[in-house]
Amino acid sequence: MRPWFPLLAGSVFYAFALVWAAGELPDDGVPLHFDPTGAPTAFGSRTRFLTLGTLFGLLVAGIGAGLHRLVTTGSLTRISVPHREYWTAPQRVGRLRHMLAEDMGRIFGGTLLLLTAVPVTAVYATRVQPPRLPVGPVWVVLALLVAGIVGYCVYLARYRYRPA
Repeated sequence: MRPWFPLLAGSVFYAFALVWAAGELPDDGVPLHFDPTGAPTAFGSRTRFLTLGTLFGLLVAGIGAGLHRLVTTGSLTRISVPHREYWTAPQRVGRLRHMLAEDMGRIFGGTLLLLTAVPVTAVYATRVQPPRLPVGPVWVVLALLVAGIVGYCVYLARYRYRPA
């Protein structure tokens, strides 16, 4: 699999979720922000929700694509990696760039995939009275996100970049 594929897949899923939400959300009264109990604290129009969602998605995808490009073609002098001397040896730089590109694709693709929950939960919140999020599933998703990121970072630091 190409290193950029997870980023592309996450972007496509997120874009699909926004397009789907565009057809499901009401014109007005769309929850834009929620408190920890799942109650909406701010409302706006469908256009505002989709504009903010699009801008945020483009920002995440753009940062992911930019970092992917940086690690595949840019200077590695500012890149921090365990066992730097080993990985920056001329015979291993290609492998290092590939591994870093895979990591950028996975991290940002996974983030965009997780963000597909935002339009889905916004549609859900507009269909229940009073409008609110399903708090349990939302906290479970957030906990899984944090655990996944921490676990992946530990894996990267302790195992992935160990000299062969």
